[in-house]
Amino acid sequence: MRLKGYDELFQRINSRTDIEENILQTLDHFPKDINQILEILKNKYNDGKIIMERDENGIVTSYPNDVDKLHNFTIRRKTKFIPILEHKHEYIEIVYVLQGTFIQEIKGRQIQMNKGDLCILDRNVLHSSLPLGESDVVVNITLTPKFFDGIFMYLLSDKNYISNFVINSLYSKSKSQNFLNHHVKEGTLIQKILENLLLEYYSTEERSTAAINGYFLIFFTELSREITTRTGEGIKDEQHKVKGKILKYIRDRYKDIKLNEMAEYFNFHPSYLSSLIKKEFGKTLKELLIEVRMTEASKLLKNTDMTIDNIVLEVGYTNSSHFYHVFKKTYGMTPNQYKTNVIKKDI
Repeated sequence: MRLKGYDELFQRINSRTDIEENILQTLDHFPKDINQILEILKNKYNDGKIIMERDENGIVTSYPNDVDKLHNFTIRRKTKFIPILEHKHEYIEIVYVLQGTFIQEIKGRQIQMNKGDLCILDRNVLHSSLPLGESDVVVNITLTPKFFDGIFMYLLSDKNYISNFVINSLYSKSKSQNFLNHHVKEGTLIQKILENLLLEYYSTEERSTAAINGYFLIFFTELSREITTRTGEGIKDEQHKVKGKILKYIRDRYKDIKLNEMAEYFNFHPSYLSSLIKKEFGKTLKELLIEVRMTEASKLLKNTDMTIDNIVLEVGYTNSSHFYHVFKKTYGMTPNQYKTNVIKKDI
């Protein structure tokens, strides 16, 4: 049965769980040791919902379980009355405060979230939180890497702040971890989207995955618009820096450039890097590479006694015919004609 409105949704979300009843009954005797709490969460309170393991450094890592993998997203209300120990995830997590406050520590920084506050956590960000009280209501939205495969191209085509955040989180090999905070104002489109997303998700009998995916796509789009408006100049400055680095990389390595290796160097997904290059330069990587190679070839023709066959190899071509074709298309004449006509004029 579909939920009729926010009040009914809130009542369903905020119903006390068996886990919370058990915690309250044993609160005075609840263990403080991290290992004991971890075992309780995994065994007594888990019910197949949480997969937590320690890595080689002793850090607790949460992994997508079978339900997460099946649907690629999960929405759960955070359990009250219990501290959440320092841990990290192998998925993106969105934390949204419906009521009350939520205090968490992210990368050693304590942050208080209030009603309407939203936080998106990158994979592998170390974080913990203080216990929620009776009146605090916070939902967790977890999104696996596979979830974004479905809306990846839509996010990518917008080339926005959120797409960059998501792509770097899920598809790059960067070791850096990020998070972003945002306040969702009452009555805004984002607030309505989140409300409808929760209504759809918790209307279990009539839940539509297609509708949920649609809400997520609109949510990320609108969120990016608000964040880009708020931090637009900073984003432009960062893109300008990346543009210069990309051009330097191409000039330094024009003889042998592979998109995948270049993407790994910049910690970008190859598709995102291609899109970014097109946006910043108005040209594809292939077109930029040709431009740099032809410029270098003309310099070698002007300033050295190298044979054309050697120049072909020097600028990264293995096929002389292809080099001649590209050179003539660029300069309107063959390399020999260029060497004869252009260089003589310069002299």
